[in-house]
Amino acid sequence: MDLGLKGKVAVIMGGTSGVGLKTAETFLQEGAKVAICGRSKERIEKASNQLLSFGNKGDIFTGQCDVTSKEDVDTFINGAAKYFGGIDILVNAAGQSVMGYFFDITDEQWQEQIQLKYFAIIYAVRAVHPHLVMRGGGRIININATLAKEPERHMVATAATRAGLLNLSKTLSQELAENNILVNSVSLGLIRTDQWERRRLKNAPEQDPEEYYAELAKKRNIPLGRVGEAEEVADVIVFLASDKASYVAGSTIETAGALGKAL
Repeated sequence: MDLGLKGKVAVIMGGTSGVGLKTAETFLQEGAKVAICGRSKERIEKASNQLLSFGNKGDIFTGQCDVTSKEDVDTFINGAAKYFGGIDILVNAAGQSVMGYFFDITDEQWQEQIQLKYFAIIYAVRAVHPHLVMRGGGRIININATLAKEPERHMVATAATRAGLLNLSKTLSQELAENNILVNSVSLGLIRTDQWERRRLKNAPEQDPEEYYAELAKKRNIPLGRVGEAEEVADVIVFLASDKASYVAGSTIETAGALGKAL
């Protein structure tokens, strides 16, 4: 199936690991060009080398960027636009969770989550907007989580800020529609990413990975009976960026194995 992505330019905020990196790989496989960023030079170089297995060097742009820094975000996005001659797609994939109950979370941790879940997206949308308008429209896809609708006490800061991001995404979908910019969200459940791998290595380093994730899926009562894979999320993101989703805007697609219970 031709998704109509050949030659399109996708900017992925994050993209050096996990869902972001898999999304970059999938875009390249569809003939698109990609720009990824990260804070670590080493991780950027490693990710860039990995992407060469999926696309040509000239179709890959990288930049060192702290997504919570307006200056960094502006520099990276404008650099990608200059390198490729424009931008068609923005994927906000950067971010991490913080675990803890309300009275355990520090002010610094609250600020970190607010910066990652609000201002990182605000900065990226502001920076990419004129480039999408110049193209006659485009796509913005925000990565969220089932926590946005179903908070968990032990992840209060992440859940609260993700709920706000869901609201922001819906509002943006309405405001930007007049410029033919389609804004959607992808809501994740338990996905096997680097973040979960670090938790596994910390909590059960001797346990077989497949056994660990099988037990995790059972413990979390995932109806599909397994933890999701990053490439399964990437496929949904790329679909939303494609011509096949030309009338999808303001939507949230759960990629969670039926984990989410909220309507």
